[in-house]
Amino acid sequence: MANSRETYLSATTIQRFVRAADQARDRWLFLLVAGPLLVIYLLTATWSYPGYNDAFTNSVVGWGIGTHGSPYLEEHTDLVGTNWPGWIVPAGDSASGKYPPGAALLAAPVYAIWPEEAETITAPEQQFGEFWPEDRASAVFPLHPMGPAAITSAAATAIAMALLALGFRRIGGSGVAALVGGYVAGLGTAAWSVASDQLWQHGPAMMWIALALLLSEHRLVGSGLAFGMAILTRPPLAVIAATTGLYRSLRARALRPAILVGAGAAVGLVVLVAYNGWVYGSPSISGGYGSGFSDNARQFDTLAYARNLFYAGFSTQRGVFVFSPFLLILLPGLQAAWRAAPDWAKGAGIGAVAYLLLQYKANNYAGGFGFPTYRYPLEALTAAAPLLFLSYRQWVAERPRMVVLFGVMVGLAAILHLLGAIDPDLVWNTVDRP
Repeated sequence: MANSRETYLSATTIQRFVRAADQARDRWLFLLVAGPLLVIYLLTATWSYPGYNDAFTNSVVGWGIGTHGSPYLEEHTDLVGTNWPGWIVPAGDSASGKYPPGAALLAAPVYAIWPEEAETITAPEQQFGEFWPEDRASAVFPLHPMGPAAITSAAATAIAMALLALGFRRIGGSGVAALVGGYVAGLGTAAWSVASDQLWQHGPAMMWIALALLLSEHRLVGSGLAFGMAILTRPPLAVIAATTGLYRSLRARALRPAILVGAGAAVGLVVLVAYNGWVYGSPSISGGYGSGFSDNARQFDTLAYARNLFYAGFSTQRGVFVFSPFLLILLPGLQAAWRAAPDWAKGAGIGAVAYLLLQYKANNYAGGFGFPTYRYPLEALTAAAPLLFLSYRQWVAERPRMVVLFGVMVGLAAILHLLGAIDPDLVWNTVDRP
């Protein structure tokens, strides 16, 4: 009798939760997704070193802006040219990180109020000796705290998933379906194992893309401004902004959508160019990157490009379909999803494909090291999320066996990303490092 009563109470609790989720207003749905995910992300984020490459660079610039009011890193000039622990490059008579400022700007307010002081260390004797260039003298520099970076990355990623859930409801999903969709995106992809773990550009960029999609239906200028913030974080995302606005104009046979979205996005582009002119002395889109990205994009080797795309999807090291295998089940339903999707979702989906093709033309599929699973597809998955959600509703949900298989694949993906979030070596030990 006791067991029966406990089962009944559990079932009743679940039913009440489902009913509440289905009837919840947007703000409550947002909190039901963002709140638990934020707790999970904070528990598994990297709060101490090592913080590698992009993540170190974004966080140290955020620390500089938050504590000194400037992206210039006067105390880090000895790190220029070492490429470790981050990408510190010449900036005027000083130094700065090579990346766009979007991610650093989000972390700066947290660094401004963070009580922990930076610790002065000597490389290679402390922290980073294993990777320090043999031909470089030692360097003394402040090692900033990682707590604000962990909070920023976790919060931005959790907000991105909650905004996607609101978008899922906008395209006809129930509150429960939108809730589940937000958790699938948040726990079954590298949003958990990479974006929320350290201050890569991905978490902030995903947040801005998700906001841009949510505003796309009725607030075109706001959508464009959100795309502009995404561009300030990761400039190639201009591709997604352009296709979203242009496709809507094409379908509406009017220039207004493209002009309004483009005007908003252009604000981010202008700020990026001005920032690069101020920090690096040359107003450009590439800034501290140099010409590497554009040079790679212009070169073409068909076989190498095809191999790079294949590994991006199926390598045991970085394959998006290996670490999020449920995506394979959604592919056959994209045709049905396309028929049911609003124009803004279609434009974003086209942009997602174009963005991925550009990324893998200009970059190696591995995307560096110091993280598990994959990272380059994250922004594309965010932009394509409405279409993927509709694929489930229009195709998978109509086939009971596929629903079961989809659930199993989501569970497997969540386990893989949990392991990666807890300790990258739990995933890395099964593959060769690049």
